Amino acid sequence: MPQLVISKHVDAIPATVWAIVADFADVNWIPVAGVVEVEGEGIGMRRLIHGSGTTPVAETLTSMDPDRMELSYSIANNPLPVKRFDALVSVRPTGDAATTVTWSVDYDPVGTAEADQTAAREAIEAVYGMMAGWLADASSTREAT
Repeated sequence: MPQLVISKHVDAIPATVWAIVADFADVNWIPVAGVVEVEGEGIGMRRLIHGSGTTPVAETLTSMDPDRMELSYSIANNPLPVKRFDALVSVRPTGDAATTVTWSVDYDPVGTAEADQTAAREAIEAVYGMMAGWLADASSTREAT
């Protein structure tokens, strides 16, 4: 069960960043998300993200703590080279108008070889690095309006 932590500094107040992250049904801030279907509300809700493949990525909200500005979710039909994927997202103040967003990811690579582990780690780091950048852009845009 490898784990990764990806953090990003965002020049926006935590409430703005949290509002984007906490709206689990809305992934408009992810430019490659494509069509998104939402099933249910609150804990247990799923967002089915249709991308370039034939099977949508299914993300299920597993917990949310607005007071701590944390939520967690699991991903099925993940296009990354993993067979299990769970993430905890936390939003923390780091200054007057600054925030750190952290994804703590727990996953299992599709294979047991070192190359499989490396491929999974590198893919997760690349995707979540992009997501952190998109979240920073969306937060800055929201605060500018």
